[in-house]
Amino acid sequence: MKMRSEDWAGLLDDEEHGGLLVPILALAQEHDPDPEMRPYKEPMTAERREQLMIGIAARRRLTSHAKQEGGPHWRSGPKVGLNDPCPCGSGKKFKKCCGALTLH
Repeated sequence: MKMRSEDWAGLLDDEEHGGLLVPILALAQEHDPDPEMRPYKEPMTAERREQLMIGIAARRRLTSHAKQEGGPHWRSGPKVGLNDPCPCGSGKKFKKCCGALTLH
């Protein structure tokens, strides 16, 4: 999100759909070096993390349904394919750079 903050601004400011990002941001900031940016003061439990992931999955189904019904679509640029050059400018394929899965 930091790489393309201007593309996310519309959704972050959207009162109706901005809440879709809450569980994503909570997980993304879980280990932030700045304690003020962490969503919870105490370490996140496995149960809380699972609840957040379930929330992401549930919201994703809702937005997928909205798209099928002609609802909102937030992508502002072209879709990046796995074998396309990474938009970050590294010169690597997207799947080997920003599109790679990371497991913690």
